[in-house]
Amino acid sequence: MMERRNYQDLYDSLEHCKVDSEEEFEIYKEMVVICEEGIKNLLDDLEDDGTRGFIPLELDQYAAPMDNLSRIYMKRGEYDKALHLLEQVLPMYRILEIYEKKYAYQRCYALKAMAECLDKLGRDNMAILCKYELKHIQQEILKSKEKA
Repeated sequence: MMERRNYQDLYDSLEHCKVDSEEEFEIYKEMVVICEEGIKNLLDDLEDDGTRGFIPLELDQYAAPMDNLSRIYMKRGEYDKALHLLEQVLPMYRILEIYEKKYAYQRCYALKAMAECLDKLGRDNMAILCKYELKHIQQEILKSKEKA
């Protein structure tokens, strides 16, 4: 049986593979398995009363491969698989955005992808709600950009 690679090894191997290749696809799939296991480890933090002010920084490391794999699935027309990943990615970006406003952009990109998946899957009401949320996030981002 082949030994499972760790997240860092997989991340490093991304630098040496061709973009949009089958190898890249397989690496992201392995990374997502690790990320989904990591999310389960956050259960202990739900017991935190907030005094630690703790944000799991690995959320960004979990969201990125899931987000990237969702785009590969979308290119392949596998919108149900992409949607499953995006449903996990969005809450991570929302949590990260609480602490770092720059994640609003990531949330916008993920919402746009989610709306596309929902459209393709015929889930019209959910697609409309995602587009509505996206519209308002984009307006907020533009407003804050204009102020800056």
